[in-house]
Amino acid sequence: MVSYVKGPAYKTVKSVAGLNIPLLKSYVPNLALWGGAVAGGIATFTEGIPLFQNTFYSKIPVFGEHWVYNPDPEDIPI
Repeated sequence: MVSYVKGPAYKTVKSVAGLNIPLLKSYVPNLALWGGAVAGGIATFTEGIPLFQNTFYSKIPVFGEHWVYNPDPEDIPI
C-alpha cells in the first residue's frame, strides 16, 4: 500500500547573513586555491623589494640564504 505525505517536509538550516555551514564547506576548495594564487602573486611581485627581503624572505628556513646580501669585499666601493 502507498502512504501519501500530506504536505512537503521543509528543513531549515541555521544561517547568518545568508551563509550556512554547507555553503561555506563548498567554498573552501576554491578559497584555498585562490588564496594560494594570491600569496604566490604577492611573493612574486615583492621579491625585489629590500624591505620584504629583510623582513620575510631572508627568514625562510631553507631558502632564506638566497635573499641575504653578502658581497665580496672587492665589489664594495670605498
